[in-house]
Amino acid sequence: MKVVAIQGSPHRGNTHDRVERFGEALRALGDVEFEHIELKDANLEPCRGCFLCFEKGEAACPLKDDREAIERKLAAADAVVFASPVYSMHVSYLMKRFIDRMAYTFHRPRYFGKYAVSLVVSGGVGLKEAAEYTKMFAGAWGFECAGDLRYADPPRNSSLPRFIRVRDRTEEVALRLHGLMIERPARRLTVNDHFHFQAMRAVYGRMEQFSPTDFTYWKRQGWLEPATRYFTDNARAGFIKGIYPRCVAWMMGRSIDRELSKQRRDEELDDQGGAE
Repeated sequence: MKVVAIQGSPHRGNTHDRVERFGEALRALGDVEFEHIELKDANLEPCRGCFLCFEKGEAACPLKDDREAIERKLAAADAVVFASPVYSMHVSYLMKRFIDRMAYTFHRPRYFGKYAVSLVVSGGVGLKEAAEYTKMFAGAWGFECAGDLRYADPPRNSSLPRFIRVRDRTEEVALRLHGLMIERPARRLTVNDHFHFQAMRAVYGRMEQFSPTDFTYWKRQGWLEPATRYFTDNARAGFIKGIYPRCVAWMMGRSIDRELSKQRRDEELDDQGGAE
C-alpha cells in the first residue's frame, strides 16, 4: 500500500517531524510504502489565474514545473497525508500554492477510492481553521477523510511555552487508515456528500456551451446519467439522505435554466438592435 505525504512547511521543524512519526506508525503496521514530499524542495510556481486549466484542461497550464509529477504521485497513492503548519490561522503559503495549482480538481474531482489524512501543527491557535480547510479541499477532490491530526507544538528556536495541549492521536489514526486501505469498505454518504454531488451535477450538466472541458469530463465519467447517485459505486447512497439534496439541486437547475434563457433572449435582442 502506498501512502504519500504532501508537506507544506518551509523548513524541517515540527511539521516534518510529525509527518515522519506518522509514517513510522504506518510502516510498523506492515505492508506500507510511505513517501514524504516536501513542497519547499519542489519546483512549483504560483498560479497565474489565467483560467486555462478550467477552460481547456490542466494540460494547457503554461507553467511547466513539478505539478504534473506530484499529481502522478497522488494518482498512484492509496492515501495522502496533507500536512501543514498553521500560519496566520491558515495553511502555509506552500500548501496554498499547491492547492491553487490543483484548483481544476474542484471542478473535475478524481481521487475517489483514496483516503486523506489532515495533519496540522500550531504553536497556539488556528488548528481548527487549518484542519477544516484541509479536509474541505481533500473531500472536494474526491478523497475520503480517514483522520484528522492536530498537534500543538511550540515553535522551534523560540522560548515560547506550550499554550495548549491536544491529545496525540497518531497511533489511532494510523491504525484506522491502515484498516481502511486493506478493507476498502463502501463509503457511507452523508447529506453533505449527496448535496455536493447533486449540486455539482446540476451545474456541470448545463455547462456544455460555457465550460465544455468540465461538461465533457462529467459526461465521460457517467455522472450526468439520471440513475447515477454518486461519484463512485463503492458508496452507500442512502435514499432518505439524498431526498433533500436532490430537491435543492432540482431547484438550482431550474434557476440556472431561467438565467440561461434570459441571457439568450437578451443576446437575441441585442442582435436585433444591431441589425437595425
